[in-house]
Amino acid sequence: MEKPAVSKTVLVVDDEDFIRDMVQEHLSLSGYKVLTAANGPEALKLSQEHQGAIHLLLTDVLMPGMNGGTLAARLASARPETKVLYMSGYTPNAAVHYSVLDSGTAFLPKPFTSDTLLSTVRIVLEAH
Repeated sequence: MEKPAVSKTVLVVDDEDFIRDMVQEHLSLSGYKVLTAANGPEALKLSQEHQGAIHLLLTDVLMPGMNGGTLAARLASARPETKVLYMSGYTPNAAVHYSVLDSGTAFLPKPFTSDTLLSTVRIVLEAH
């Protein structure tokens, strides 16, 4: 696995421990600094406590209490520079249909491989 030239911070939010742990492991091994949260409120608290930049929010779309779209909108008010990548076991069209995502949003379908995760994260971080 190639390491990014510059270490970036990724906030991973998923209510499934297995997904969160797997994503954290793959991103950490590739040189990213990873913050993890099990839900939206926990992610917002982490964001407030974190002193440095958060370059990417990688969040599940549908979670109990606060969906990924609401989380991204709330995070954007405090951290407008943070890019967002959504992940879900639902298709992007279903997520758009349920008004959770806008059409054209960066999306990573579950299940995904380590290579797909890393390449998608890199693409989103490099997009302007």
